[in-house]
Amino acid sequence: MTNESPAPPAGPLLASAAVMRRDDGRVLLLQHLEDGPFAGRWSLPIAGVGDDETAEDALGRVLREHVHVQPGPFDFEDTLYVTGDGGLRFVVNAFLCHGWQGEPRFNSKHYADAVWAHPATPSVASDLLPEVGEWLARTLGEPDHPQTIDALGDLLSETRGALLAAYESVPEEARDATLVDGWSPVDVLAHVADVEAYYLAETDRLLRVPGHTWQSFNPAQWDAIQATRPAEEASVVRQRLDAARERTRFWLASLEDDQLEQFGNHHERGAVRISDRIEKFARHEHEHAEQLLAMSDAARDA
Repeated sequence: MTNESPAPPAGPLLASAAVMRRDDGRVLLLQHLEDGPFAGRWSLPIAGVGDDETAEDALGRVLREHVHVQPGPFDFEDTLYVTGDGGLRFVVNAFLCHGWQGEPRFNSKHYADAVWAHPATPSVASDLLPEVGEWLARTLGEPDHPQTIDALGDLLSETRGALLAAYESVPEEARDATLVDGWSPVDVLAHVADVEAYYLAETDRLLRVPGHTWQSFNPAQWDAIQATRPAEEASVVRQRLDAARERTRFWLASLEDDQLEQFGNHHERGAVRISDRIEKFARHEHEHAEQLLAMSDAARDA
């Protein structure tokens, strides 16, 4: 006789997982006990499907017995392929759950802890089942790591530097001229200043006003307003651009890093993080830096 551990089953085991997502975008994550195939790891509420169960039956059991809620409607979302300790393999059917009744709480027979969190939250990310974490990141559209105040500040500095360098590359005598897309380089700076002011106001509402839904900037409306504005000196527009960025930096400095992970509503994308919206400032600026470079080429060709 030998003391070798038994080989894992040849085929994967079937399991069901519940994706329970709150209005703020956080999902319910549970920490498994130290024994079992996912020892000590965090995951979605998950349980194996018995021989006499369907995946939906097992999902109902997970919700009732593991997190003590009455199931509501649910939708099949995706199939995940997860490997546990000892090489055990699982085919996990993930279901998005809606309208459950009761306040979720973990069953100590199955789990060691529970938290409403974003998958990138440092306290759980390092111990999250990797296949589950990667899938949640893709599903929620999240970056590989949480942002920080300093990192976002550096990103904004980088894109602002690129924008101004692109503007300065346009010959001075052509900066008021219509060059590309019916805009002048000064128009681009005016647009960026106004969009940043609008984005900042909407992002602050997402953070401070419960239930607020992000309202998108209306480019057509801005074009109409800009067409009726008296011509502005480039120096005046630059002052407005600088003032908008100063307000953004002051606001960003008032936050804590964990506030960047908070979610708000977006009328098209659903839940969006505060850091996503700040990154949107930077992406928008980068796009217009490219536009200014095209204007520079057009001016020099002319």
